[in-house]
Amino acid sequence: MQSSSGTAASACVLIRAIAVLLVAAATACASSSVHKTIQIPDGSVIDCVDIHQQPALKHAPPGRRQIQAKPKRNMKAIAAAASVSKREERPQAWRKHGSCPPGTVPIRRASRHANTEVADLARRTSPFRRRRHAAAATAGAYSNFSTLDDASNVKVEMAVAYATNALYLGARADVPYWKVNVHPNEYSMNYILIGNTIDPQYDPTPGGYPPANLTNQIAVGLVTWPAFYGDSLSRLFVFYTADGGWGKVCFNLECGGFHLQESEYALGDYWTDDSQVGGETNYVTLGIHRDPSLMNWWVTVMDTEIGYYPEDIFNTMFTEAVYVEMGGQVLDTRPGGNHTTTPMGNGIPSCAGSRFAASIMEYLGVDANGNLFNDEADTTITTTPSCYGANPLGFNTNNYGYNFAYGGPGGIYCDKTE
Repeated sequence: MQSSSGTAASACVLIRAIAVLLVAAATACASSSVHKTIQIPDGSVIDCVDIHQQPALKHAPPGRRQIQAKPKRNMKAIAAAASVSKREERPQAWRKHGSCPPGTVPIRRASRHANTEVADLARRTSPFRRRRHAAAATAGAYSNFSTLDDASNVKVEMAVAYATNALYLGARADVPYWKVNVHPNEYSMNYILIGNTIDPQYDPTPGGYPPANLTNQIAVGLVTWPAFYGDSLSRLFVFYTADGGWGKVCFNLECGGFHLQESEYALGDYWTDDSQVGGETNYVTLGIHRDPSLMNWWVTVMDTEIGYYPEDIFNTMFTEAVYVEMGGQVLDTRPGGNHTTTPMGNGIPSCAGSRFAASIMEYLGVDANGNLFNDEADTTITTTPSCYGANPLGFNTNNYGYNFAYGGPGGIYCDKTE
């Protein structure tokens, strides 16, 4: 039988060559068509790259090399039509040291602090790839996929709420950000996600079960991943999968099919005013919505479009979503066979509510007409309820937006059964 240390060593050998190639590709992209470079005191570098020569366009087919300037209806207009209140603007760290000129997009270089042996781990873990246990189909339970190989105990753990109440053209919610201590090589993320299935037998119903397979997915959120970034800051990421496979995560330059838009927000960058447990909680308003004109799926930060996934990047039809998910995930590498103390959310158990625990606030769905609507995300999935919990909190007192608390501290209790 192969030892756990032997398994880890062999896994590192397998990913080292891939990681080196990725870093080399990132460096090449960073030096191409850069109009301006912005240095951040923490060592990060933002390149202002010609919008028409961004990484996503280099290998795109000719028909997909044209950039859509803006959606026919943007999130600001959608929110204004619903009279939704807006969070206070908080610039990312890089914006305090400069801005990108018109016609360029901000792209963060791969960190020089990154551990090259795990630089490709997010792409290989595919945090949103999962399927329902056949034996637990009636309970809507989901299994975790091993992230390295069958002999590994590494897994992705989640505590989320979801909704299957309508045909969605998107979602919008306030996602909190914290500075948390994450175990080396692991990550902790907070996000919202929309998904669709090609299963003709699936019929979304209020309070119903999720699809057995989510063929197409888009997620946007914040991730803390010290092995990749060299710090414990919550940084912006996007994710998609086009065919129910492993999917593609964008933390730096290699953004798959994500077409960046001129914006003051950069993938891989962070916000400096961290939330305080028991004190002020700071949020980033994140959203996803489909443009009715060209059918592209746009991602927004603080109601500003930062980029989009073209319709034809998906292998199957993705005209609407049947599933919305929100909450947290943790990558558990189980060194020595034990669960680490990597927290989900801010590390406070979800039963503490929005005053103390990490919480997705004011979640709203985007309906089939492109309008925001109150949507109840009161059904939960917890893969390790002994340490990472999910706690639906209901609608705001003004009946606008749904709230959900999640997370926990990790540690030895994660290995205990309920």
